[in-house]
Amino acid sequence: MDEFRWIQMFSCLMLMIQIAVSVTEASMFMKVGDDVTLPCVNVIDEQNNCDGTTWVFTSRNRETVELITLGQIGEQAKTKSDRLRVTVNCSLLIKKLTVEDVGFYYCRQYKLDKIQSTHTQVHQSLVDLSVITLTEHKDTDTVTLSCSVLTYEQCHHTVKWLLEGRDVDKENKEIVTSQTHCAATVSFLKYNYLYSSRHKILKCEVTDTNTRRVQLFTFDRQPSGDTKTTKNPARKTEISTKSETTPTMKSPSKAGDTMKIKLIA
Repeated sequence: MDEFRWIQMFSCLMLMIQIAVSVTEASMFMKVGDDVTLPCVNVIDEQNNCDGTTWVFTSRNRETVELITLGQIGEQAKTKSDRLRVTVNCSLLIKKLTVEDVGFYYCRQYKLDKIQSTHTQVHQSLVDLSVITLTEHKDTDTVTLSCSVLTYEQCHHTVKWLLEGRDVDKENKEIVTSQTHCAATVSFLKYNYLYSSRHKILKCEVTDTNTRRVQLFTFDRQPSGDTKTTKNPARKTEISTKSETTPTMKSPSKAGDTMKIKLIA
């Protein structure tokens, strides 16, 4: 009987903790090579250089790393510290985005108890970051452009190629398209006018089916010898794109907890 009452008390305590810590969620998708700023929502006041802010990252392989600890670069994030920065409003700036950056980012807000010298978590915001990749593959006579989305969990995006702002005509024998749930390709002959104009008239349209956010990605021209070749023996070349996006807020989550961090004198 006593054990049952203890379980009830523990369950009630955990429920109170979850209610006490409010959580806000956002979803973003950006392209490889871009700089991205992940927003931290409901930042508490009276912080000195975001010393009440901690950023935690969970990657696609479910590894969790504390990128920012109370405003400072975390020990586990030293290897990529040159790509991370906390902005004045405690958002997280990631430079030169890579596919390894796909995952969940938690911005946790802590209040300092000066008497007990502890930090107590009062809010957590989550950013679900997906990454767009665009590649160009050349065969003897054919060029294939690929556009795909890499996500943390199940993909909730649709991808398609647009020709001069419209869906590619399936009856057009000079251009072949292929589309899956989270990727799309378009192929044509090198000698086709599309090859020289691909930077202007071909765009990849990505839609987040959860938020209905639509984003267009366009191939940029690059100086000769300035392309970045992947290790794929098929000689795929990463192409930079132009894009702009902002986070889209989701409904609040029920997740949350309270943590205390002892300050070291």
